[in-house]
Amino acid sequence: MTNYGVFRDDFYNAACVYTEGQFTTAAFTGGSTLVAAAIAGGRDAFVALAGASGTFTTDTAVNIIAQLNSAIQAAYKANVGGFSSSLGAQPAVSGTPNFFNFTWILDINCSGTSTAATLAPGTGVTLAAIGALSSTALPFGAAQNARYVCQVTGPVSITMTRVQ
Repeated sequence: MTNYGVFRDDFYNAACVYTEGQFTTAAFTGGSTLVAAAIAGGRDAFVALAGASGTFTTDTAVNIIAQLNSAIQAAYKANVGGFSSSLGAQPAVSGTPNFFNFTWILDINCSGTSTAATLAPGTGVTLAAIGALSSTALPFGAAQNARYVCQVTGPVSITMTRVQ
């Protein structure tokens, strides 16, 4: 293991310590909120939705960015604690790393039987799509997915672009 010295790359480049994957499952009903912990729990966040049709609203961009910060702070602290004897002196975990242009993948799997599910943006969240995809219509049938590339675009803004 290399000693990074005082300036640890994995703290200043938040993606280096962010959890690789997370799976969340819950029975959502129309009008539910997809909470920040489900949306931004790992570089590949997988959410399994089951339930009735309706509108599912994302959490606010502020809450999602706060979740990113919490997850990265926890991972950094655990990483440094586990390797502290071989890494030497480490900077204290304080403040928030720069999340501008930080990206991760959100996969939403719908396992209900309705076809009328949609995704609505929370405050500060922008939904977009490439090509002929709809940014808001979610497939809602057995084992169908919607994939979003999520990007922090400002201190209180996130863009979620549907790519599949």
